[in-house]
Parts: sequence; structure tokens; C-alpha cells
Amino acid sequence: MFELITQLLLLTAIFFIVRYVLQNFIDRRYLTWLGGIVLVLLLVLAFLQPTNRTVGILWSFIAFFLRPLGLSLVLLGAAMRKGLKSVDGGQVLAAFLILLIFSLPLTAYLLTAQTEQRTVLEAVQRQEASNPQEGQAIVVLGDGALPSDPSSRIRTQISNTTGGLSVNLQSRLLYAAQLYGTRVARGNTPLVIVSSIDGNNEAVNSDQSIRALLTANGVPNDRIQIDRNGVDPRSSAEAARNILTTTAGNGNCRLFAVCDNNASPVPAPATAGRVPIVLVAPTLSIRRTASTFTRLNFSVIPRPTDFYVFQIQRGLQFAAVTDIIPSAEALVITTRVVDEYLATIYYFLRGWLADPLTV
Repeated sequence: MFELITQLLLLTAIFFIVRYVLQNFIDRRYLTWLGGIVLVLLLVLAFLQPTNRTVGILWSFIAFFLRPLGLSLVLLGAAMRKGLKSVDGGQVLAAFLILLIFSLPLTAYLLTAQTEQRTVLEAVQRQEASNPQEGQAIVVLGDGALPSDPSSRIRTQISNTTGGLSVNLQSRLLYAAQLYGTRVARGNTPLVIVSSIDGNNEAVNSDQSIRALLTANGVPNDRIQIDRNGVDPRSSAEAARNILTTTAGNGNCRLFAVCDNNASPVPAPATAGRVPIVLVAPTLSIRRTASTFTRLNFSVIPRPTDFYVFQIQRGLQFAAVTDIIPSAEALVITTRVVDEYLATIYYFLRGWLADPLTV
């Protein structure tokens, strides 16, 4: 009941925010009935088909105005709407403060430290080294980066820009191979499922490059499954479920309590029979991703990667001086944290999280 009330409150808040923006920043002459109908249809489409490319483009456009840089530009544009001689000083100040605060390395450190829960995750890493838990599969999430994200264009030296692996995905694959080796030593041979999420076309992060890297690091080719249907954690979880049910010779989802049409109720977290998997995903999104997989009746063993580490070990004075100097790198990191918060809210509204209050 509490989750339902929270969802309704969030939807109500979104409605009033959208209405405020439409009434105060857009000329009423352009707010035709046709525009309103199109907006409603797009919002409905976002909920019914979240993997639709049009929805992704629309979300990128809307999310831009919710990010620090986009919000600052909106405020600056609104401040100058009456001309340079009548600039609204309050809005200019607000834009300046947003850019300043979100460009501070100190802000980036505080936000990522809270999101990553580094102390807890380091304890998980120590447990993995001393006593690795078993799982039926090791699921590796790919990039999920849009072409506008510079990280999606950075390739490793052993690959190329048309069929290679991004540096982020390569690090996760190497970690997955290491996890596979520790489990083989204990007599377990899990599947390695690579959900090759990528904002570019299918030529990037090709099957051959992924298989070549994994097999070169000790994973047999017959234990590798590549998912091309996953475009976000939810669809990746569904694809992993389908792969495991097919592998188990059980195509009617009896292995799981939930099928693709969501006809069956989702069991409580304490329900027995969950499918154990090891989940390798970026640290910023590991909690949302793990909760998404848990919602689909997986028992998730999280193994995060891509930590953001700040040089604060060299003394308090050194850290205090450098952490108050704005930088573009800090703005990129804080923007990614904001994006993760927005994605978590969307997943919560869709009911895709197993325990939203812990994410």
C-alpha cells in the first residue's frame, strides 16, 4: 500500500511539473490539442513499449532538461527571453549555482559514495575472494551508453571502432571470466550470459569479439550465451530468464514464477526456488539492476564494476583544495548519478523493482 501511494504521489508531481512548464515556458498559441494528444500518446508508449527507439529518443530529450547542464541552459534561456538588456538576475544566479555545485569533485564524490555504498560493496568483494557463492549463470550487462556518451566511442587497443569492445564492457567480461574460473575450481560450470547493451548499432560489441575475449580467458565457447534483445536491465533480465528456461528445457516458464505477460503474481522475496545468478554490472546502477532481476524471481549475487575512486587518501588539506575546483569530469559523473536517480524513479513507477525502498 505504501508503494502504491508513493507511486500515485510521484505521478501527480510529474503531472503538475509538466503542466507548470507548459504554462510558463511555452507560448499558449503552440499548445494545440494535437500537441497534447501526441504528448499523451508518447507517455503511454513509454510505459507500454519502453524499449521502443522513439521512446528512447524522447526520453533523452526530456531528461536533458532535468540534468544539471540542461537545467542551467533552460534557466539562462528563460532569463534572456526578454532580451539581453532585461536579464533576470535570479535565474542567472540559479543557473550558475547549479553548474558550480554539480561541477565540484566534492559533490561528485558525495553522490557516488552514497549511490555505490562502497563500504558494503567492498565487503561483498572480500566475501567473493574468500568464499565465492554459486549460481546457475553469470550475467554481464553491457554498456547501455548512447552514442552521445564519449565512453561509448572508446575502444580497446585489441579491437576497433566498428566491431570492437568498449573499455567498460571489456573490463566486465574479464571480471566475469575471473568469476567463472573461481567457480570452475569449486566444481561449478555456470553459463556466462552477456547482455550486450549498447547505444550503437549491432556491429559494435560483436558476438565474435565477446566470445574471443571470454574464451581467451578460460570460458568455454559452449558456456557463453549472448543476449541481443536486452536494451535495459529489465529486458536483460527477461532475456536471461528466457535463456535459462530454454537451457533447462522448460519453455513454459515453469522454472520461474513470472512469464513475459506477467500473468502470474510475483512471489515474495522469501519465496523458495529462486534461480541464483551472479550479476556483473556498473556500480552506479547495481542496486536498481539487482532489484530488477530479483523482481523476476532471480536470487542475485551482485558483483559491481566501474567504481569511481577519488584521490582523498593523501591528506585532508590536499583533498579539500582539489575537491572545490570545478571540473568537466565531475559534471559528467554527477550527471550520470542524476540519470540513475531518474531511471530508478521510472522503474519504481513501472513496478519493476522487488524492494523499491532499499534501492
